Amino acid sequence: MALGAVDYGLMGVVGGLTAFISFFNNLLSVGVGRFYAISVGKASVKGLELEGVEDCRRWFSTAVLLHTCAAVGLMAVGYPIGSWAVKNFLTIPLDRVNDCLWVFRFVCVSCFLGMITVPINAMYGAKQYIAELTIYSFITTTLNAFFLYHMITHPGVWLKMYAFWSCLLSVLPQLVITIRGYSIFKECRFRRKYAISRERLNALVYYCGWTALGMGGSMLRGQGIQVLVNKYFGPCLNASMAIANNVNGHTTTLSGALLGAFSPAITNAFGAGDLERMRRLSYRACKFSVLLIMLFVIPLCLELQEVLHLWLGNPPPYIYGLCLVMFLMTIIDQSCVGHMLAVNARGKIAKYQMFLGTSLLLTLPVAWMFCACGGSVYWVAVAMLLMMMLCSVGRVWFARSLVGMSAYYWLVRIAVPSVIVGAISMLIGYLPQLFFAPSWGRILLTGIICECAFVPLSLFVVLDPAERDYLFARVPLLKKKRAC
Repeated sequence: MALGAVDYGLMGVVGGLTAFISFFNNLLSVGVGRFYAISVGKASVKGLELEGVEDCRRWFSTAVLLHTCAAVGLMAVGYPIGSWAVKNFLTIPLDRVNDCLWVFRFVCVSCFLGMITVPINAMYGAKQYIAELTIYSFITTTLNAFFLYHMITHPGVWLKMYAFWSCLLSVLPQLVITIRGYSIFKECRFRRKYAISRERLNALVYYCGWTALGMGGSMLRGQGIQVLVNKYFGPCLNASMAIANNVNGHTTTLSGALLGAFSPAITNAFGAGDLERMRRLSYRACKFSVLLIMLFVIPLCLELQEVLHLWLGNPPPYIYGLCLVMFLMTIIDQSCVGHMLAVNARGKIAKYQMFLGTSLLLTLPVAWMFCACGGSVYWVAVAMLLMMMLCSVGRVWFARSLVGMSAYYWLVRIAVPSVIVGAISMLIGYLPQLFFAPSWGRILLTGIICECAFVPLSLFVVLDPAERDYLFARVPLLKKKRAC
């Protein structure tokens, strides 16, 4: 509402020009985090504590050198290319070109600092310091809400200023996290003699190189789709795609936090040699992740039109359908996310990442074919959905081959029960729409009815007795902590 449809779309497509830098940053972060977690798992085995800590320091020193060199190199190459694209390639109104250049510069600053601080940030995940990261996220989100309110109450051209504010909210927490991480993690000590190691560099290059195929396919799909939509449908529909991704991103908040805890735990179990625990955690990651997504998505789907109207005032075209497709994609993706974590922990990922990257890249030619044949932006979303289904099937198959996870168990105990629970909850949650007009009250009532049906169904249809007992055992402990 504060930026307007065109500026919001431009913010997404121009910020996306740094996707390769962000991609490379995330790629190295995943690789470093995996080797950290292996070392932490080794340190948890009796008699190997000192060896595990020292091994972690070796990986940290190598990561610091690699990330610093990579950040400088990528910025030296990427900045001039991105500036040229803003001036000469993208469809941008003439009076917004200068503002878009500043948007690109601020995003570059965020990416640069984010990359050089990864070696310490990744340690938070490996050591499972999730709560502290959540506090920083809560603070920045709250500050952002106040700034957005200021934007709405003071109309004007906010594109450049909002980019600066977003940069600030990215840079300051990174600095705090880095200083704190250095003070609390004894593993985060740079040793020059450990920095250059052919063995560790080769291991990182192998793991990150193959991971790049999967992550690169995802990155190129996302940014390629944005450029495709920009060229065929203009920046207004870029705004629709950006909003759909934004709404979808908010529904993954809890599941993302959950996976932040599961990922290092699964890798720690592999590092400690406990493969049965690794598989058990992977199945639970699938179950809890898809249930947490559906917890938000089901009532939101039923009241999406009213929510978008209340939030945006005048929603851009196609936004409702795009949001629904994005929700479905996320549910399919999260239903087998534990398989992905288990395969990554295993480390032998060449064929898996080759399949994943190819499947994701196929989204672009399929979407382009639909657009060239006169299809609307909905057909772009359909192409993304089809390829996500293919990726999910591939994950299940590779997890079965590489780490012994049962495809039958996934189908019978995770996929089918989740579909049943979701369908029943939606049918029950639809009842208020038969009797009440659209309003805040109906949105609230729909949410209450959906969750009252969804929670017990999830407990007794999707979760097994051991998982239910574990959750029920946690409730008294939480109450006790709260009382203290």
